[in-house]
Amino acid sequence: WIVGCKSVGQVLALVDGHGTEFDCINTATAMHRIAKCYRDAGGGIHRSPFRDAKWALALQQVSRNLPSFQTRHLSGTLWALATLHFRGPELECVFDVARSRLQDFTCVDLALTAWSIATLRQEPPGLYEEISKLSVSRIAEFQPQALANICWATATLRKENDALIRHAALVAAKHMDAGVHFRPHEYSTIAWSMVLAQAREEHLFHRIAACTVRRVSEFGPQELTNTVWAFASLGVKS
Repeated sequence: WIVGCKSVGQVLALVDGHGTEFDCINTATAMHRIAKCYRDAGGGIHRSPFRDAKWALALQQVSRNLPSFQTRHLSGTLWALATLHFRGPELECVFDVARSRLQDFTCVDLALTAWSIATLRQEPPGLYEEISKLSVSRIAEFQPQALANICWATATLRKENDALIRHAALVAAKHMDAGVHFRPHEYSTIAWSMVLAQAREEHLFHRIAACTVRRVSEFGPQELTNTVWAFASLGVKS
């Protein structure tokens, strides 16, 4: 029912009418749907749910159900709040619970949480470092989207993290060799991140080049521009 909503207003109307019945799954789904509808509609202040009085009701459900959130609900809610560019005490509470549960996080959860920190440019002291440490030890388990997210977050936050970036580059290259499917934006995001991290991982760039040439018709203008820029910026020839 929540996933069938086509707009922020429709989700908030459900929250208004049934929010007190929501459990952790309903609450996390509603937050995700609000953020997705906002993003897909083009974002912007005039589309922000914060202008609707019912947004406060959605935050109340987050606070009420937070103790029962599973890790995917925590990372998903952080993604939603970051996508909406929300800053407030509720965000701080979700970060606090996420930190306390970090050891239980999946690779997707770790990468989404790092992405949220970087998107908000709001870093709870030491949280990225904890995520980084756990990610390095489990980097072989990261799939393309998680690799792209963790690399993008590291680059965006301007973190000097050679171990994470270089291990991520190695795993990404291995995935490409194994035929694991990457979407165009994942190639371009990883390449862009390598530039900001000053990681001239030629073994990775050669594989990205081969994949890009083979699938160039799937790339959008921005993805293609970012990929070409990355090669030029690091002086990688392929």
